[in-house]
Amino acid sequence: MNNYLLRCHDLYFNRINDLKATVTKLHAHLSHKEFIQHPTVKLLKTVMVADQKTIPQDPDRPEYRLRAELKKYRRYKQGLQRYRLFFCFSSLPPIIVYLYLNDEEHLRKEGSKNDPYEDFKRHVSKGLFSHNPSDPATIKWIRNYAG
Repeated sequence: MNNYLLRCHDLYFNRINDLKATVTKLHAHLSHKEFIQHPTVKLLKTVMVADQKTIPQDPDRPEYRLRAELKKYRRYKQGLQRYRLFFCFSSLPPIIVYLYLNDEEHLRKEGSKNDPYEDFKRHVSKGLFSHNPSDPATIKWIRNYAG
């Protein structure tokens, strides 16, 4: 069990809801075997396990760390193939804020302007995300998603 409060930015929240809606539609139209093997179903399952169980165990694991201008953020990629889940966290207060999960238009391809790292950098440079738990935007996310 972890001690982190888990919250998400609107971009992440909307992306997860879109994935859930797609999976619901797939469930209605595919056989059980086709459904459990579908890439979107596998992606959603992997993301849900990551954000609810794996990341909260230790959000500061070395393999999650980013460098350069993104060093204050983290990313999860295990089992996600060309997808990346970006987040920030604080130990005091203990909170993890999930920020961004790329879509099919921003698959991982080093050097591409549509690479998820490049897209995330654009969002950061626009001030869309903050890694600071006392930032007013972060406080708003905590309040808005206080389940």
